[in-house]
Amino acid sequence: MSTMKSTLILLTALLLAPLAAIPAAFAGETPRVDAAGFGFSPSAAPGKNVAALQKALDGGRKTVAVTQPGVYGLDATVWLDSDTRLQCSPGVVFRKASRYSFVLANRGIRTREWNERVVIDGLEIACNGNVNLPPPADPAFGMRGLVSLFRVKGATVTNFRCGDLETPQFCLHVCTFENLLVDGFEIRGNKDGVHLGPGKGFVIRNGVCQTGDDALALNAQDYPSANPAQGDIIGGLVENITDEPRKPGVRHPGSVSRLLTGAWIDWHPGIRLQNGDTVRRGVHVYRVLATFDTTQHESNTPPEHTAGAWKSPEGLTFVHNTSDSVDRASIRNVTFRNIRSLARNGFSAAWEDGKYHRAVHPEVKPDALPVCEVNFENCTSGSPTRPSFISGNSNLAATLRNVTSSGRLVSLARAVHPIRVELTLDHCRFEPDGRPANVPDVSLGGKVTGRIVVRGNTEGRPLRLAVPESVKVIREQSRPDPGAPR
Repeated sequence: MSTMKSTLILLTALLLAPLAAIPAAFAGETPRVDAAGFGFSPSAAPGKNVAALQKALDGGRKTVAVTQPGVYGLDATVWLDSDTRLQCSPGVVFRKASRYSFVLANRGIRTREWNERVVIDGLEIACNGNVNLPPPADPAFGMRGLVSLFRVKGATVTNFRCGDLETPQFCLHVCTFENLLVDGFEIRGNKDGVHLGPGKGFVIRNGVCQTGDDALALNAQDYPSANPAQGDIIGGLVENITDEPRKPGVRHPGSVSRLLTGAWIDWHPGIRLQNGDTVRRGVHVYRVLATFDTTQHESNTPPEHTAGAWKSPEGLTFVHNTSDSVDRASIRNVTFRNIRSLARNGFSAAWEDGKYHRAVHPEVKPDALPVCEVNFENCTSGSPTRPSFISGNSNLAATLRNVTSSGRLVSLARAVHPIRVELTLDHCRFEPDGRPANVPDVSLGGKVTGRIVVRGNTEGRPLRLAVPESVKVIREQSRPDPGAPR
């Protein structure tokens, strides 16, 4: 079977998987209750609303409808069990009425047990300036979404909206998942829109973001406070997303999508660690909290706890992360299709190395480095500041098909480890754009090896490459444009 055919089959399966994961009994035969019957009301006090909605949802195996339009104040998290569908009618808004973390979360965040078939439809959240993050010893440390789902299978979020997202919380945060569907969303504010940790089998589609940080984060490895687990992100489709510019004069940090990977080693006496490092001891994986800088600290006392946080005699705090023996976090077989970036850097494929965390420990061997394998189809980057479509400093295997950018297509530099790059530029157009002829379309710096395959129509002007001799450039005979009408 050809690679293209197998990819299409996989993506088709991914499109159907989240919905197919909901059994027929849950899809239409379970009880339907109205939350109003439990006292959930726009006129009720926030504490009473939390108690009422929780009572309506408890136990799962039901559809809970919120049918009366209005703003519902909430002052604490409402927990979701397996086989739960929460359905909100137009005009329903859940508004934070005090400073706490999650508006909605699955109960497995507290117990680390899996929840299955959690469906949220039609939800609108008002952050209302109220944000909070769990502390290191909390079972939920690393989750920070207004809606947070951790260890979930068959989760679906549709027709979702938030217009006042505030830092440091994310809007929708999903970590450690199987078969996820996010379909139809509008997210505006100051932090990440949709933030994924490790998982497999997902579709994210039909969304608009206007955020102060990443619109879509696919972070297989991340800051200790930004994911409670690390590992591979495998098998996903992201399509029909528009990243809108913010108000004139407002900075546009972050990316349309950050693609973070990482790797770490086994703890050993004398290992030198800094804030945000990861280590493995036996089957247990730990995150390191230290001085908030890049100072190296020698560790001689091993972590041995299996939950929560522990401070070593050397003053390092080890947060128990997972017990799955994982030692690297890659991104594999993810496709971005019909993405429009109108404001900022497109995609960042990075091994971050700073005071927040160090993605790849210096002792990681070259053959243990993670990879980022992604495809881009029919994507445009049209920011007037001409940022790169893809930037970063990590291993990257990417196919760009029918991709256009007002800036460079690919710019990789300042690698903290030697990297390998495999790029295919397929029917990407390079038209005169007023930039000097010495500004490259693809720029690869540092210790980099690999190859670039070029095929398709670039006749508007020559393709400009700035790559070392260690990167082989292959120009193939043009093939029919797979995206052209027939």
